[in-house]
Amino acid sequence: APSRPARAGSGPAAGARRVTRLSSLRTRLLRTVDFLLGPAACAALRCLHRLPGRDASPPGDLSDVRRILVIRPGGMGDMIVLLPVIEMLRRRFPDASVTLICEKRNMEVLRVAGMGKLGMPYDGNPMGLLLHLARTKYDIALDTEQFHHFSAVFGFLSGAGTRIGFKINPRRNPLYTHLTDYALGGPEGQEFMKLVQPLGIEGEYGLTGILAEADLELPTVFRARLTKTFADRPFAAVHPCGYTPQKRWPADAFACLVRMLREKHGIGTVLVGGRGDRSAAESIEARAKQHHDDVLSCAGQLGLSGTAALIRRADVFIGPDSGLAHLAVALGTRTVVLFGPSDHRKWGTEQPRHAIVRKEMPCAPCSIFGYHKPCRDRGCMTGITPEDVLAKVEAVMGQ
Repeated sequence: APSRPARAGSGPAAGARRVTRLSSLRTRLLRTVDFLLGPAACAALRCLHRLPGRDASPPGDLSDVRRILVIRPGGMGDMIVLLPVIEMLRRRFPDASVTLICEKRNMEVLRVAGMGKLGMPYDGNPMGLLLHLARTKYDIALDTEQFHHFSAVFGFLSGAGTRIGFKINPRRNPLYTHLTDYALGGPEGQEFMKLVQPLGIEGEYGLTGILAEADLELPTVFRARLTKTFADRPFAAVHPCGYTPQKRWPADAFACLVRMLREKHGIGTVLVGGRGDRSAAESIEARAKQHHDDVLSCAGQLGLSGTAALIRRADVFIGPDSGLAHLAVALGTRTVVLFGPSDHRKWGTEQPRHAIVRKEMPCAPCSIFGYHKPCRDRGCMTGITPEDVLAKVEAVMGQ
């Protein structure tokens, strides 16, 4: 029988767009609820805390810590940057159980890091989370959220005698027992380290290579595709980053870079990413294959664990600032990361094997707490040339 013509708005690209829109809509909804109801919830808990007979909740005794609550709303990049701090926390209190409140989208990050049993998503069953907090008494609550209100509410409801948070939002500050300063321009990992200092945890923050020994396996079918396409030749894992429009680099620029990698250095390309990146990856693959066949798109075809295994096999990771870029650093893979609206000083890693590429602009960076200022031409991204990126690739590959 003849196949039916595809309906308008159907197919992988349309599905990826729907996934992206739904994820963006859910994030906006959570932020709206926090904005509208969060201040009132914080005020109500402050009043309840002052009632006669209420426990003043002094800082707890750290000699016998049994339960620790860590609160981390936000995206994949935030969660990955937090991983070294969680490891330090677990080493400091080896006999304590750790529960990590996060969004559902970050459960796979925890599984990749071998911490899947720690996660408790708050956006999957909010009432279940509140009941859990009502029934379980924690000793320490660590709120890693920078500004929003409900993370402080969760920490307060945990009943922990030691509740630590950033001193940045006056409405929620009274719900903590310890407040730490937050530098808007400080490296995010270093800011997270400030939260554990009241617990007597000191040390050097280190994300690079923390997941180098993670238990990851690339599915057999993709291992075969890599062998068939590249044999023993080097290849780059390239992420077109289709989720955040403000951070996108033009498809033509990516295709030009892929061609230059192959022609100048014999480096093939694997395009990686989630379902939201699939359309952009297929467009780049089609452009690049007009010149050579050393390009393969796996975007939207692997889960995070498989993508991590592929990135770890790659000789270099290239892409805009994203969760996958932080993951590549954690896996120990060389990285070249393109920075536009986000702050390279806060989110970038500059070491011999890790480089950043950026276009100096008077308006950049223009992103804070996940919010982007309106922009017409995105010159901070479109001004970066394939030659700029290739030069950085050559530098880190020399290491």
